[in-house]
Amino acid sequence: MKKLLLLLLLLPVPWAAAFDRGELAELNDLYKSDRFEDALEGYSRITAAEPANPWGWYNAGNALFRLNRMGPAVFSYAKAFRLDPRNPNIRFNLEFALRQTGQTLVPEGLPRALHYVYYLMSDIEIKALAICLFWLACLAGAAGFLLDGMPAGAAAARAAVLIGALSLGSFAWLGARQNSPFASGGVVTKAGGTRLLSGPGNNFKACASAPEGLLVKVLDSADEEYYEIGLPKEGVKGWALRTEVEKI
Repeated sequence: MKKLLLLLLLLPVPWAAAFDRGELAELNDLYKSDRFEDALEGYSRITAAEPANPWGWYNAGNALFRLNRMGPAVFSYAKAFRLDPRNPNIRFNLEFALRQTGQTLVPEGLPRALHYVYYLMSDIEIKALAICLFWLACLAGAAGFLLDGMPAGAAAARAAVLIGALSLGSFAWLGARQNSPFASGGVVTKAGGTRLLSGPGNNFKACASAPEGLLVKVLDSADEEYYEIGLPKEGVKGWALRTEVEKI
């Protein structure tokens, strides 16, 4: 039953925003015919043309998973998850791929329900909500000022306080999300993993290593060839080639 469920979730999704439907259908046919490399080439065109389309990343992740390229698959699923964290297929496949690399989506000891609420909305949605609530609070506050001394004015003032608190809560939620593994995060995509150097260059010594598919924090991206990355669980950091780590 588990294998059947996984096979169903690894089926390509037929929707991709403004991308040509006919071409997408052809790509899905290639995928269903086990021509994963050809399908991946097409899905990659979708992600390049529409980087905010979660289904392009999801389909690419499925093809990569079938090709046993676990690092790039985790990266693609992570991109899709950050864009559409509520979708159960994206969440399931990301969690499954992470388990194949010895990781978990839900931190140990954290209730799954709380983790789901934490990722109930994407970063863009939270920001839009916070801004909308801010302006609603301003309008309610202005109405309370203009109607001062009237029952409607008192109600508007109370509404302004409540909506303002919700807006602040939304901004706080957005701020808390900056500490998530998917904000300023990256994935080791090089087959076999990457070396971490003590500085940005081959003249520096190797200080650690990171396996393929590992979620990492990108601490510094100012160098043209290297990222400074951190491994939170191990408590170490170092520099890795940009070609070996993809930033989410």
